[in-house]
Amino acid sequence: MRSLNGRVSVLVSGLALSLLAACSLTATPVATPTPTPSRPGPAMVQIENSILARPQAGLQQADLVYEYLAEGGITRMTLIYFKPAGNQRIEPVRSARPVTIRLWHAYKGVIFFSGANQKVLDMIAAEHIPALSESSDGAIYFSRDPSRRAPHNLYTDGDRLAQGVQKYAPRVTYQLPAPGAPPASPAPALANRFVFDQTNFHRVTYTYSAADTAYSYGTELGPLIDRNTGQPIKPVNVILIQVAHHDAGFTDVLGAPAVDFDLMGTGPADVFTQGHRYTATWDLSDTEQPLKILGADGKPMHLPPGLTWIHLVDPGTPITVS
Repeated sequence: MRSLNGRVSVLVSGLALSLLAACSLTATPVATPTPTPSRPGPAMVQIENSILARPQAGLQQADLVYEYLAEGGITRMTLIYFKPAGNQRIEPVRSARPVTIRLWHAYKGVIFFSGANQKVLDMIAAEHIPALSESSDGAIYFSRDPSRRAPHNLYTDGDRLAQGVQKYAPRVTYQLPAPGAPPASPAPALANRFVFDQTNFHRVTYTYSAADTAYSYGTELGPLIDRNTGQPIKPVNVILIQVAHHDAGFTDVLGAPAVDFDLMGTGPADVFTQGHRYTATWDLSDTEQPLKILGADGKPMHLPPGLTWIHLVDPGTPITVS
């Protein structure tokens, strides 16, 4: 009897091993998702837009520009370079503002700036935001332009930005919309020229050139010139996002009330590209991801490649289009 039980046990064990072997040969392997490759975050450069700052340099080579009220009707810009390179000057570099911090959370790069109010500096330190000024690393990221008066003479260039990004930028994995064309439906309105007041003292006029497939940026005093090219700034895509601003509760380095923006959630937007106007929605529901521009279908808009310029304007700002 013991001998029979032993033979049965051996048979059962052999059958189990055969079944396991068969399963290992026929089972479909579980797919392992391919991780999204990480890359350094962008260079984010603070550039002023006062009359004394013009002509600026390096704006045309940026990938993305945010322009917003700084104080006293003067606007400031945050220039974003996803892959900075080259020795062309980028100037004049000025101070960071509260909205700079909001934009950093969306794009997570390295801020290049001349300084900031102590409240903003405290925010940068508390949130461990990489930010480089003239005093960083032995002043290797900036120089002073002797042809300009201080404080409008601090400059950098793409190679120096790349050096700072390589050393300090967080790794990011977010994906930006692929270049393309906006949806043809609903049919967009023609927009060869449009005018709006970004502030009480800054009127902006854009004129479309079919030859350049871009808009020329005009101001109340004439074209906004890039010193590196000697030509007007020519964004391929211009976007106006309506977003309210408020007193930030402190003053800037010159004693003027600091401004912050309610840049979160969603709001109306107007997109101008290829001589047409599209009604859209800006979306920063996730403040830790880049701002999205959604078309009438609620999907992220695909825009032609090239410089994209985003103006933060007051809700209800009139736009004259022709």
